[in-house]
Amino acid sequence: MAALSEGEHRRHAIGVEEDVGALRRAVARLAAGQHALREGVAELVATELGTNLLRHAHPGGYVLARKAGDGIELVSVDHGPGMTAAAFAPPHATGSPAVQPPYRGGGLGAGLNVVRRNAAEFDWYSTRNGTVVYARLGSPAPDVHAGWRFGAVNIPLGGDGESGDAWAVAPGPRTAALVVDGLGHGPGAAVAARAAITSFEHAQVTDLGRLLQNTHEAMRGTRGGVLGACLIDPDRGELAYAAVGNITGRVVTGRAVTGTRSFHLLDRPGTLGTHLPVPSPRLQHCPWEPGATLVLVSDGIHSGWSPEDHPRLLEHHPSVIAAVLHREYGRPTDDATVLVVRQVTHMA
Repeated sequence: MAALSEGEHRRHAIGVEEDVGALRRAVARLAAGQHALREGVAELVATELGTNLLRHAHPGGYVLARKAGDGIELVSVDHGPGMTAAAFAPPHATGSPAVQPPYRGGGLGAGLNVVRRNAAEFDWYSTRNGTVVYARLGSPAPDVHAGWRFGAVNIPLGGDGESGDAWAVAPGPRTAALVVDGLGHGPGAAVAARAAITSFEHAQVTDLGRLLQNTHEAMRGTRGGVLGACLIDPDRGELAYAAVGNITGRVVTGRAVTGTRSFHLLDRPGTLGTHLPVPSPRLQHCPWEPGATLVLVSDGIHSGWSPEDHPRLLEHHPSVIAAVLHREYGRPTDDATVLVVRQVTHMA
């Protein structure tokens, strides 16, 4: 069960014309050496996203960028005024841009067609609160285990530099997922978080108590941190959750047309990696069913967050869900991470 993770995003604010050029140059540097990218494609997509923000989203917005596999990921985020009701339609063709229903009209829709044609994965979500556009350029995310899809937003304090947050998912018959937050900010917090992720990557997760103990030992010698971890067993229809510190989450089951159920995953006091013994785990269990969605967040997200407050959001790509939740509930004074994991009944 190979664990997968991606690095932090860089946040590029778009408010004036010069910002679009700065975004294009930054994306060109990011794309250099990513062998799945055709020459000039990343710069073209970045320019379209930045220009759309400048022209149609007042007062602008921002683009999140990071390396993703052998390509890059770009996420455009704004606070309005939104596009059309078509954005509420389920993204049946997520990951298959060629058959995504086209947006009729000019302006922002025309720019999205350029992005869609050049993306290996594409999705968008729009309400009166704003629009999020997701594009993965290069190769699609690896299909390491059919039936699972996940995505995340991880933004460091200030939008640049190293993040003290990290996340990882090990998809399989029993899928494990975690979010870790190194104490404080900057390089020291990032070292602590990476120690936890490395430990997770090198051990098959079958027991959350043992995972906490292994992480505690791995983070010794760092400043320590907090962690929330899940183990999903679809055959038993159950998710188990353990946390040390202020990582919280939610499991949403069911569908919008039939009604959904939401289960809160609660944090527990404590810190890993210190001289104190690892706190005794208190497992929380909740139902899991095909089509369910897991959301885990660091304390860079305000309490009171809820994906259900956003119409049909959970039908969209996990990275879109993560970006919307970060936009609405992120704290500007901390690293912030949102991880979304979904079991799908068919791959889109």
